[in-house]
Amino acid sequence: MSEAAPASNRRFSLAHLLLAAPWVALVIDAWAPIGDNSFLWHVRAGTLQAESGSVLTTDPFSYTAGGEAWMTQSWLAELIYAGLEDWFGLGFVPWMLLSLTALTFLGVGLIAYRFSRSVAATATVLILTTISLISFLVPRPVIFSYLLFVMVVLAWERPTTRWTLPFLFWAWASMHGSFFLGLAYVGLRLLSRREWKTLPVAVASGLVTLLTAHGFGVVTMLLDFVAARPYLGL
Repeated sequence: MSEAAPASNRRFSLAHLLLAAPWVALVIDAWAPIGDNSFLWHVRAGTLQAESGSVLTTDPFSYTAGGEAWMTQSWLAELIYAGLEDWFGLGFVPWMLLSLTALTFLGVGLIAYRFSRSVAATATVLILTTISLISFLVPRPVIFSYLLFVMVVLAWERPTTRWTLPFLFWAWASMHGSFFLGLAYVGLRLLSRREWKTLPVAVASGLVTLLTAHGFGVVTMLLDFVAARPYLGL
């Protein structure tokens, strides 16, 4: 019995306690007042698309550029916003933020523990992730990209789940333009491991991004984004 006591004491440590710190921060952040002025137009865009039954291809908002060609890259996220707002009002925002960020951080923790097999290392990664991301955890569609990136990493690292990658990338390309970061990850992992048998899945993941509601428009939006670097500098 005297030898079993130390082993029992090792089951819970300071590292385990530190694992809870990020979740406390996520709850506090989720219920903070909405201060992102780039969020509510996404809700309205979702309402307009739901009412018209098609994605936006012209600017419905601007006084000076109204009616000019314009595409909303986050059409799927906006439809989700519109549905949630219709059912729950803007009260859906804290619960959505908490759900998406909690799943994201759970995925980060799984990835960290899989590679380290250390509770202390996992807690450290989660705390650093919290410090890095907490100011970016806003209700804009970018919030979906964090979770989708984590899901892509998890799907790639298990050969039995790589078949889900095209579905994840279709959703990601419909949610946010950052999907190209996920494609870059898959491409780099493919090259580093030389697992050429997975090449068809990687190619399919790239091609399905052209099968969203905007079709080849996702590429146009990315090129426009790169061309807008002087404005992004502001």
